[in-house]
Amino acid sequence: MYTEIEQTTIDIVDRQLEAYNNQDIDAFAATYSEDVEIYQSQTLVFKGKQALIERYGKKFSSLSYLHASSLTRIVQGHFLIDHELAQSSTLPSKEIDHSVKVVAAYEVKDCLICKVTFMG
Repeated sequence: MYTEIEQTTIDIVDRQLEAYNNQDIDAFAATYSEDVEIYQSQTLVFKGKQALIERYGKKFSSLSYLHASSLTRIVQGHFLIDHELAQSSTLPSKEIDHSVKVVAAYEVKDCLICKVTFMG
């Protein structure tokens, strides 16, 4: 059983994942805070919702298929860690031509994702 805070954290990350899989940049961006920070390991890759929209909008529009799923999940309060499998295709047939496993650590504040750290 999850606490109310944990369920809120799960819900926003799940909405973000659904929007990612639907390649819906507006719904995806709506799950993030204005000053979101995205890290790769310990390195800040970009900050701010506008940078997120530009980066992911380009990714969404360039792929014929995109799908990420949680393989394993840990949630504690405002923090959620997913071991994710992300698959994509640049082919018209939508045949998967790229697959990667990553660990994504999400921090949620005020019902929005404020920080993501990707590892792997």
